[in-house]
Amino acid sequence: MTSITRDRPMEIDDSLFFQDPIPDPGSLQVMVGPEALHACKSRRLAVGESLYLTDGKGKVALARIEDRSPRCDSLTVMIEETVVNPMPSPRLVLASAIPKGDRQSVMLGMAVQLGMNDYIPLECDRSAVQYSDRMSHRWRKVILESMKQCRQTHMPAIRNARTLEHLLDASGELVAKRSRVLVVGDPQGDCAGVDDCADWARLEEMILIVGPEGGFSSAEKQLLDSEKVLKLRLSDQILRTETAAISLCAAAYQYFFAKR
Repeated sequence: MTSITRDRPMEIDDSLFFQDPIPDPGSLQVMVGPEALHACKSRRLAVGESLYLTDGKGKVALARIEDRSPRCDSLTVMIEETVVNPMPSPRLVLASAIPKGDRQSVMLGMAVQLGMNDYIPLECDRSAVQYSDRMSHRWRKVILESMKQCRQTHMPAIRNARTLEHLLDASGELVAKRSRVLVVGDPQGDCAGVDDCADWARLEEMILIVGPEGGFSSAEKQLLDSEKVLKLRLSDQILRTETAAISLCAAAYQYFFAKR
């Protein structure tokens, strides 16, 4: 494993673990709990081997294993180098209705892998699942695991739940300044006007809007039509919420971010 720099992305065989806080280079850090267990048992890392640590806020450390407990419940590492990666800009924010059961976890995990930086639970008129605070704990675990798997160093945040009306109202001034872009999946859409709606030099956020499987209500459709919301065609078929969300994240990168 070579030294870390902002210009060198982690390789597929590099191991990334969560540790907050991360001390300065030359310090010893004891890792305990699930992260230590994962390093010892799942990754089978031995004394003398190297790994990466992140605090989920952009800081990354290259560390070397100095000692490990026989039961693999603790791991002592020496911090060799650290670097702080800047916050992603513009940020890709997913605002979606909550699908039923485990499909929410699948959606969040895949969205993180596709570059989602924040998530907003969207409360729609036809939502089958209503948001509650107890959901956030499970979601954060899913997001953390996916963040480590895809080598992200900024942990996506779960923002406060919003209705569509509230989301659009709160976005009005930023959309007018062209520092925020709103995109929704729509069978009739093409997003041809994206360059007219965004100032790419100062764009702060792109918010991807996904409704429930029952679709947006008539009132919500009127809101989407009346605001500066770009419409992107994803498929000729009707998609489930998590499928639409994942497709929209991938399309946002392909059509917008990769070209900038």
